[in-house]
Amino acid sequence: MKRKIQIAGAAGAILVVAGAASFFYGSNVGASADAAEAGGAEAQNGPPPAPVAVAQAERRSLAPHSETPGSVVSTRDSLVAAATSGKIEWVAEVGAEVEEGDVVAGIDPADARLARDDSAAEVRRLTARADYLESLYKRFVSLGEDAGESEASLDEMRSNRDEAKQAVQQAEVAFNRAEINLARTEVVAPFAGRIVSQETQIGEYANPGTQLVRLVDTRRLEITARAPANLARNISAGDTIRVSSGAETIDATLRAIVPVGDALSRMLELRLEAPKTDWYIGSAVRVRLPAAAAKIVTAVPRDALILRADRVSVFVIGEDNAAKRVDVELGSAEGDFIEVIGEVDPGDNVVIRGGERLRDGQSVTIASEANEPSV
Repeated sequence: MKRKIQIAGAAGAILVVAGAASFFYGSNVGASADAAEAGGAEAQNGPPPAPVAVAQAERRSLAPHSETPGSVVSTRDSLVAAATSGKIEWVAEVGAEVEEGDVVAGIDPADARLARDDSAAEVRRLTARADYLESLYKRFVSLGEDAGESEASLDEMRSNRDEAKQAVQQAEVAFNRAEINLARTEVVAPFAGRIVSQETQIGEYANPGTQLVRLVDTRRLEITARAPANLARNISAGDTIRVSSGAETIDATLRAIVPVGDALSRMLELRLEAPKTDWYIGSAVRVRLPAAAAKIVTAVPRDALILRADRVSVFVIGEDNAAKRVDVELGSAEGDFIEVIGEVDPGDNVVIRGGERLRDGQSVTIASEANEPSV
């Protein structure tokens, strides 16, 4: 009896183990089936569409460019000099901003005032003598033959009268000159600008031509640059030239090409009209000049380029909204556009935002360029 009970217990244990094994086997098989089904669905759908911003490739007239150094200069830079003699009494401070006609230096006016007064007295004296001779001549002419004067005497009177009148005119010229010299004791600015330096100091004696201050017009600026003759041949007066100073770039108008080359460097000077800017006089700039004649090319925005160590490419969006990687070569550039040589046609949509993580053939959703997609 005891042996039957042991056999029955062993059989029960075997059934329990078999049931557990069957349970775990069924669970693992079901989980594997579910995982396989999910993986198959993901492989079928692929990665989700990537948000991108696009722009159209364009047909543009571009030319290869070369840069040449330049400087910002003033159109008017003058060493203001004295026009009369005298002791310096006052000089404008360095950095002072003046308008046209403002006094920038003062010369002691004492000598000039005395010379003016002396000239005025001389004019009055000679005028009185001329009036006397005129009256005397008229008196003898009116008396006629009763005066008893010969024709020779009358001619002499007429000559003396005319000579006196000429002396009065000379004295008036001297008086005017003396007044001008007196006015010149206040040295005025010939144009608006800033005082850059004092060339003389208070107490020094100035003669005509003595430099007093350096005045620079800080409002009317130009850009000067030197370029080889082969670059200058590709531009002409009136062309718009791009000029950069640091990170800031402006468009300047070419005013003139000075057609005289330097004997050593063989460079020609260019003068460009600078628009209103906060660049300082003397600032170093880079002037961008066309190195060859412009040609019609296919161009894309610079943001469309995907730069790698071994290739340059762009992503072109097809009609099925799939991104196609196209390897290109680069050509001429101007502003934000650059020439691309490859399987890119004008009118093609190229990715300009979101392309760094795109894969060839990946589907995309086109977002507005103003709303930059996250990449």
